[in-house]
Amino acid sequence: MFHSLSLLLSPLLSTQSASFSLPFVSYLLGCTLFFVTTLISIEFCCGSRSRKCEKPGCKGLKKALEFDLQLQTEDCVKNGSKEIDRLPWKGGSEGNPDYECLRAELRKMAPPNGRAVLLFRARCGCPIAKLEGWGPKRGRRHKK
Repeated sequence: MFHSLSLLLSPLLSTQSASFSLPFVSYLLGCTLFFVTTLISIEFCCGSRSRKCEKPGCKGLKKALEFDLQLQTEDCVKNGSKEIDRLPWKGGSEGNPDYECLRAELRKMAPPNGRAVLLFRARCGCPIAKLEGWGPKRGRRHKK
């Protein structure tokens, strides 16, 4: 490969100066060009920028989980981030029969007055959809 590059680049270098050794310069130029092209292609294809999505807070994780389960108590639901609340429902609607069994399991796991949220994540680690099950509602005790 380097020999073919030196043959291709030698007519271009022969017009510049005869003081340099032409085979050495063409080998050096060919190796440099090949090395730079390889580095640019590796950075473009496998770099951290290729894993990031268009969201501003994306971390671009390499081996992110496909889903994440979060158990949130009553206090966490009240004071929690609104990021989870803004996510769309997985399956399009809350009454999707395909997800009812999974939602029933989430309801069993959820703490009282809290919720269990199953977050579906993209390859970069950003949440893209949610499925949630609310725990049993328990009234607060009133002191007499």
